[in-house]
Amino acid sequence: MNYKQVAEELIALSGGSENITTYMHCATRLRFYTKDKNKIQQAKIKAVKGVLGLVFVGEELQIVLGKNVNPVYEEASRLIEISHSKQSDVIATRSEQLAKPKQKRTVKGIFTNVIGFISAVVTPMIPGLVAGGMLKVFLLLFRLAIPSFGETQVYSLLGLLSDVPFFFMPVFVAYGAAKKLGATPIFSMVVAATLVYPNFTEFLKSNENIEIMQIPVMVVKYSGSLLPALLIGLCAYYVEKFMTKILPGIVRPILLGISTMVITYILGITILGPFGDFIGSYMVNIFLWSSENLGTLSVGLLSACMPWLVMTGMHHAVTPFMVQAIANPGYDMLFRPAYLLHNMAEGGACLGVALRTKNKALRTESLSLAVGCIVAGVTEPAIYGINLPLRNPMFGVMAGAASGGVVAGLFGATAYVYGYSTILAIPIFQHTVMAIIAAIITAIIVAMMITAILGFDEKNLNH
Repeated sequence: MNYKQVAEELIALSGGSENITTYMHCATRLRFYTKDKNKIQQAKIKAVKGVLGLVFVGEELQIVLGKNVNPVYEEASRLIEISHSKQSDVIATRSEQLAKPKQKRTVKGIFTNVIGFISAVVTPMIPGLVAGGMLKVFLLLFRLAIPSFGETQVYSLLGLLSDVPFFFMPVFVAYGAAKKLGATPIFSMVVAATLVYPNFTEFLKSNENIEIMQIPVMVVKYSGSLLPALLIGLCAYYVEKFMTKILPGIVRPILLGISTMVITYILGITILGPFGDFIGSYMVNIFLWSSENLGTLSVGLLSACMPWLVMTGMHHAVTPFMVQAIANPGYDMLFRPAYLLHNMAEGGACLGVALRTKNKALRTESLSLAVGCIVAGVTEPAIYGINLPLRNPMFGVMAGAASGGVVAGLFGATAYVYGYSTILAIPIFQHTVMAIIAAIITAIIVAMMITAILGFDEKNLNH
């Protein structure tokens, strides 16, 4: 595949570099945030070689590329950067965005935009969280295999590294929010970093009735939190925008950063931080309550819905709560089991296709995609390449995911570390490992058998 050519086509069909405000990628999708949706030629994008599917979430265009996403992103990033660097006036571009005709707001539109914003903020830090979580997994495995390894300095030092992505998560969230909004990232990052600054936390612990400008400062544990930093990122953007307008040009370079950080900091430690912590904890507790009191039903239902959430990009709506749950209260009985079991069911359905088909090429492809789902946790190629086009395998996926979810809920499968949703991440379930293993086996076997029994029409495949 000519990655540069594919990148050029995707950019052109997305309205050109000038129509792309922000760009990033996740494990399988190239993500463009666009100014004008009407300039995007969706049908032609779907026809580009290597594109597995296309999803719109708010202003975010998600192009599913599977294993090719990284090299295509590298080429697209280079091309967009070159194009953007030729623009002589960035402020004019932002003004153009603000001057766009206002569209009628609807509840659905607002919800979609919120999901798109959260997705843009969370996506850049996910690889770091996964890397940190999986490092914890490998350290745990080494310690189990060689108990003395747990007493070494190497183990301790690597353990510190694995904690960093979670401890400093507010800083990464602030960066993601600033990048999405087009603000200066360092301003919100500095304020967010202050929340986890050891001297700041120690000051709060060692003093009572702390006030700043006669406003009380609440004692809150911010390490590993998401919503406080998200609100701080929003605040920093609007403060910077306001101060840019009112500060005279001659003093703006000196006072803009100071005023943005000070105002955001005061609002952050008095109002936004505590409010974000309260809302985040409240929402997580709702989900945890449902998983504890409706255990078998809640995990099974979410698992069964996952393929459709993934296809629409809506699975990112629950990512913040999954991250928050691992940080506080420190475990996840709902999201990670559901994510993992959906991936297993996708792989199981592919195994069912391989079991039923007489087409050697399809059998080989199905087996390959099954391994990708189960071992690598990458499901989009299986969804768009096999299961969705053949239709009936999707029933197998839902049945397998739901069955596995019921087993997980019944036996209390609980994730204690953030990691990939693959069979290699089983150790993150610690003392509930046997519960998740039983659920995984159930999800794979049920999905495989339902798919094989229902059968499918291979004519529905376009390859």
